[in-house]
Amino acid sequence: MIYFDHNSTTPLDPEVGEVINEANQRFWGNPSSLHSCGRAAFGELERARERLAAIINASAEEIVFTSGGTESNNLAVLGSMDHNSQGCFVHSQIEHPSVISIATQLKKQGRQCHSVSVDSRGVIVTEELLAKKASQPSLVSVMAANNEIGTLQPVKEIAEMFADSDILVHSDAVQAFGKIALDVNTIPLDLMSLSSHKLNGPKGVGALYVRKGVRLVPRFFGGHQEREIRPGTENLPLILGFVRAAELSCGRMERNSEYLFELTEYLFNKLSDQIEGVLRNGDAEKRLPGTLNVTFKNIDAQVMIAALDQEGVCISGGSACQSGAIDPSKVLLAMGRRYQEAACSVRFSLSSLNTREEVDYCVEAVVKIVKRVRGLN
Repeated sequence: MIYFDHNSTTPLDPEVGEVINEANQRFWGNPSSLHSCGRAAFGELERARERLAAIINASAEEIVFTSGGTESNNLAVLGSMDHNSQGCFVHSQIEHPSVISIATQLKKQGRQCHSVSVDSRGVIVTEELLAKKASQPSLVSVMAANNEIGTLQPVKEIAEMFADSDILVHSDAVQAFGKIALDVNTIPLDLMSLSSHKLNGPKGVGALYVRKGVRLVPRFFGGHQEREIRPGTENLPLILGFVRAAELSCGRMERNSEYLFELTEYLFNKLSDQIEGVLRNGDAEKRLPGTLNVTFKNIDAQVMIAALDQEGVCISGGSACQSGAIDPSKVLLAMGRRYQEAACSVRFSLSSLNTREEVDYCVEAVVKIVKRVRGLN
C-alpha cells in the first residue's frame, strides 16, 4: 500500500508509540489526585504543557489540552462568541467544517456570521476582511493552512490587522502545525487550534492556545481541569505522545519541508507531462510542502480514488457526505473553479516517509486509469 493521504491522518511514529506505552505503565494515576501516583502524573502533565508551549513560544498556562482539532475549534469559536454575546462571527469561506458548521449553528441562534471570499489561489481577500472590522465582530477565524489545497493564509497580517482592537483572532492551525513555523510572539493570535494525529501522533488529543487574558465560556462542565476551560480527566498517555510527536515533527521541519516540496513538484511535473488536462489547485509556492491538489479533466474524483485504491494507492477528494458519496469541494468552488472541475479534483498529501519510487508507481497507475476512463468517453 502506498499512502498519499497524510492530510487526513498519519501513521503513529514508533518513538511516539513507545512514549505512550511507557506512560500507560508509569503515569496511570489521575493528575487531580493528591497522593503520590496523582502527583507524579500531574508533574508529567505540567512538564508536557511546558514543552508544547515552548514549541510555539507560548507560556504553559496558555495551553489547554483537548480531544483534538474539532473540539479546539468549537471551544475557541463558541467559547469566544458566548463570552461576547453581542458581536458577530467572521470567517473565511474555506474553513474546516468544524468551523463552518459552528457558523451554521450560530445563525440558527440568531447570531450574525459573515464569510469572507478567497481568490483563485485560495487566499483570503484581506481587503474584504478588513472591511468587516467596522461591524465589530467578537471573533475572526482564519485557518493557517487549508487542508484540501495546502494554501497558506496570511495569518500574521490578519492578526496584526485586529491587534489594536478588542476583536479576537483565532486560527485553525491543525494542518499547519509541525509543517510550518508557528510562533505566537511573532504571530499575535489570541487563539490557535492544534491536533496530534496530523503529525504522526495519536488520535483523540489536541490543544488550544489561549492567549493570556482571553476569556472563554467552557463547552463542558463538571470539573476544574485545564483551568476549568476544559473539564475532564486528562488523557496523559495521549498528551505525552502528542507532545513528543510535535517535538519530533518540528525538529525535522526544515529538512522535511525541502524534501516534500521537491517530491510534490516531482509528482505534479510527472502527472502534467504524461497526462493532458491536469490543473493544479491552490498556490504553487505559498502552500504546505506535502500537499498537491489537482484536477484531471473528465475524470470524476470518485472514480479516480476508487481506481487508485484498487492499485494500492490511497488518496482523497472532497468532503464525504452522509451517503458516502463525494461532493465537489466547497473550497474549490469558493476559489472560482467550475462545478465540473471541482468534481474532478483529488488531493495527494505526502510525508517524509514517501519516496520517488512510490510517486513513480502512483503516476503509472494514474496514467493507466486516465487512459481507461477517457477511452470510454
